[in-house]
Amino acid sequence: MNLTSKQRIIFEIICVLGTMLLVKDIADRFNVIGAGSIAMWCGIVVATMFMKKQNITWKDRGLGLPGSTKDGLKSIGIALLVVVVVIAFMAAIVPIVSTVFGVTVPESSTDKFEFMLGNPLYFAAYLLIVIWVGAAVGEELLMRGFLLNNLMSLFGQRKVGVIAAVVLHAAIFGMLHISQGVPGIIGTGVVAVIFAVVYLFNGRKLFPLIIAHGIINSLSLTAYFLSDGNIT
Repeated sequence: MNLTSKQRIIFEIICVLGTMLLVKDIADRFNVIGAGSIAMWCGIVVATMFMKKQNITWKDRGLGLPGSTKDGLKSIGIALLVVVVVIAFMAAIVPIVSTVFGVTVPESSTDKFEFMLGNPLYFAAYLLIVIWVGAAVGEELLMRGFLLNNLMSLFGQRKVGVIAAVVLHAAIFGMLHISQGVPGIIGTGVVAVIFAVVYLFNGRKLFPLIIAHGIINSLSLTAYFLSDGNIT
């Protein structure tokens, strides 16, 4: 069966996201630590296979280290700016969303982190493997590097198509955080828009976003750990 270009893109997106959701469901059933990150990287493996058939590399999608000290400093600066913007947004907007919709982030959303409380070694290992490798690198590769680019190819590179791709990719990213309830879905969805805008206006480079993503998640997890689970 010969697929058109748009049909191929849709098929690839369904396969990648389907693989990720299937692995996540299986891992959750066995209470596997870092289930989301494992699922994310399984999706990346499938995405890599599809990209390889088209001679597309992750470097083509923005994965790589800065080429010079100047570029490195610029990337760090952009990452820190993104961190400030995201933290300010989450602090100001999420409470409003919670009030408007009359909902809060479910307490169960942090249950998966309880195993590390009081154990610095577990915390450090989780921070490095799951937060940085799994989420920071994995989510940026899959969400911005693969999904956003494929959606832009699907909808077209004109302004309307790019906006549609950004919005849909953000909606998907938000729904992947459904365990955090409505505030989490909306919050992470808007964060995805912020990341996408930075990605597109900064020459589609993933390094600053990986750093920003890792810092944001690290700050959140560290606050949770140091407060013995009281700050979520």
